[in-house]
Amino acid sequence: MNWNERWGDWIIEELVQHGTECFCISPGSRSTPLTIAAARNQGAKSTIFYDERAAAYYALGHARATGHPAVLICTSGTAAANYLPAVIESSVEQIPLLVLTADRPLELQDTGANQAINQTQLFGTHVRWFFDPGCPGPEFTAEALLSTIDHALSKTHRPLSGPVHLNFPFREPFFENNETDIKINLIQPPKTKSYVRYAASRKILPTKEIQYLLKHCPESGILSIGRVPSNSLDPLRKLTEELGWPVFADVTSGLRLGNNCPNRITYYDQLLLDDSAVANWGIEAVWHIGFPPTSKRWLKRWEQNPASQMVWIADHAERHDQSHNFRWKIEADIAEFCEHVVVGLQQEKRADLVQSITQQWLQASERIEDLMVQHFSVNLEKKEINEFGLVRKLTEIIPETHGFFIGNSIPVRAVDMVGSGKGADIPTALNRGASGIDGLIASACGYSSGLQQPVTLLIGDLSALHDLNSFKLLADSPEPVLLVLLNNHGGGIFSFLPVIRQTEIFEPFFGTPHSYDFSSVSEMFDLGYFNPDSISAFESDYTKAVRENKSAVIEIYSEREKNPQNLEALQQKLTKSAFESS
Repeated sequence: MNWNERWGDWIIEELVQHGTECFCISPGSRSTPLTIAAARNQGAKSTIFYDERAAAYYALGHARATGHPAVLICTSGTAAANYLPAVIESSVEQIPLLVLTADRPLELQDTGANQAINQTQLFGTHVRWFFDPGCPGPEFTAEALLSTIDHALSKTHRPLSGPVHLNFPFREPFFENNETDIKINLIQPPKTKSYVRYAASRKILPTKEIQYLLKHCPESGILSIGRVPSNSLDPLRKLTEELGWPVFADVTSGLRLGNNCPNRITYYDQLLLDDSAVANWGIEAVWHIGFPPTSKRWLKRWEQNPASQMVWIADHAERHDQSHNFRWKIEADIAEFCEHVVVGLQQEKRADLVQSITQQWLQASERIEDLMVQHFSVNLEKKEINEFGLVRKLTEIIPETHGFFIGNSIPVRAVDMVGSGKGADIPTALNRGASGIDGLIASACGYSSGLQQPVTLLIGDLSALHDLNSFKLLADSPEPVLLVLLNNHGGGIFSFLPVIRQTEIFEPFFGTPHSYDFSSVSEMFDLGYFNPDSISAFESDYTKAVRENKSAVIEIYSEREKNPQNLEALQQKLTKSAFESS
């Protein structure tokens, strides 16, 4: 056994000792010591990927579901560069990720050697920590190597969760017994515990700050909720009930779908269509918790009509306020913050005004609900599918056993705008940090792996084309992943933008038209395929796919040029009728 093999074994074993299970490996020669070690370690659950971009997004999805870093292993050169998009998403969304790249040794750098690029700080400022210990050998001790691995894992979580990059140059030969005559006086990796134990860190709750907040808490306000840790959802529900304010729960929060959040204004985005209708509803404060929201109308209101008191509560110190109008930032564990505020509120008598204002919002949202039911129920049998109606139906029928992964562009906006609040209470995820359309199928498959349950994925056709190789991940997924694919034969989101008026260039440069469908690629990977031609047919096909309990593709054809018209028709109906009795 040579130095390369020893290092590979020790690195993987140390990761396993920390409870790391998910290893995402792409084929390559230079990474042989790491790949062999992962393959032989019974505690490492390894998945092989044809390409590194899909591997990285799968790892991201898995880590998003579990809260624990997945490990990426690849060879040198452009292989590592393909990790960059997912590394960026990991950084922005604060999702833990550990990247292990193999590299050529120093003597082959800047010599024109094959597959040798400068991998030092390859991911720039997007990683929390970068380290290169040099080639395996006696100069860098086993103690130093093991503590490096431990520190790297620690840095994926603290002080701010995100990606960490370790670069390992390996000299050939990678696994030959050419050092059998050399006595290597090194400690053996511990078999029952990690080398360095990191005690869990904990934020000190700013109790005086929270007491001051409660003392100056106005009678009326909006509780706005973005993406938050899953362990804070129950404390948040208690806070929403005790505070009594209207709740604007973003689609990323885990509280937007399902009847699971007291005082939630399900259709706040639609209510904000008419500023005049809500301007006099007595909102004195906005408390926002977690990551920023999706709704542009809500973000615009922060910028143009901020409340007197604007407070942002988050479990990190990053600046996420693009309106620059939040004058009070509280950094705290969100679950603890909620629990502390609830106790404080229970010691006070809340004014009747609070409930009166909240009832106004709830009644208006219920009118929106009734109008949407009427609007979307008219054309269930029509042989022309409205994408917003399709999304509405999906959020009504998705089973509680599924997770929900939502693509960017139209899908996330459609769910946020028209998603039913009376469907199942399900875990929901998006790659919303950098809002890319790449790697979404891989991310959903990783998310399913982390949840260990089926997932429904809603994306558009360009996103699917962007990630065609990940259809293999759909086919191989241990839990079913149902791909609901909105195919409007181009980039539908651009039809909502002013550039659509540039008729001479819009279609070829922005509309990105194509004539592809996904039946052949589904057949290639032996996936079930459905192509419903109405909302009713979609409901039937989706229900059948759920019952069959296998990954499948449900492709829906629609006309992207009609999307703006369909949305405008809906919104005109809502603004005309929803506020009549406000």
